[in-house]
Amino acid sequence: MKRLDHDTYREWLHLECDGELPAADRSQLRQHLDSCADCRAESQELVALDKLLTESRIPIHRRFHDDVMSALPSAGWESSHPRSWAAALIVAALLGIAGAALLGTSAARLEPAAPFVAAIVAVVDLFQSTALAGAGLLTASWKGLGLAFQELLAGSVWNLLAVGLLVFGLDFLLLRLLLRRHRPAGLASGGEPPANRH
Repeated sequence: MKRLDHDTYREWLHLECDGELPAADRSQLRQHLDSCADCRAESQELVALDKLLTESRIPIHRRFHDDVMSALPSAGWESSHPRSWAAALIVAALLGIAGAALLGTSAARLEPAAPFVAAIVAVVDLFQSTALAGAGLLTASWKGLGLAFQELLAGSVWNLLAVGLLVFGLDFLLLRLLLRRHRPAGLASGGEPPANRH
């Protein structure tokens, strides 16, 4: 059996204090505590600390969680009853019916012979508008990240130095990879360049 270091035994002390140390390791820990005064003193300190924490525990009644949760104000998106969603569902259904009716009448007016094609063109236009809105949201997100990064750099000189060191390290790594890629295979492995074959 290999000899374990003190860090392992100290970790076992904490596991034993939590009641999570296996029985096989517990017997090995007991043998070590008999021969090591430092670990034995740390074990006594952990036992005293655990006893102190147990004695200072404040008992709470069972309905404490329910009382705290009921005292919190309800969020705007929370609903106390499913009937509160009825108005939103009715509005969504009406908007869907109105949108379908407008799409059908517009398609029939634009292309009386092929209303289906006009409807598909309208749906494609809808997706195009959605993509533009998503691109605007993405641009705003990138601007927000840029402002956060600017605030990080302006926070202190150490932040600026750390970011500069990180960028320098990445540049150095990229240059090494590029130089290694352009070097011939014989030179990259430390040998001589291959001779020309005749």
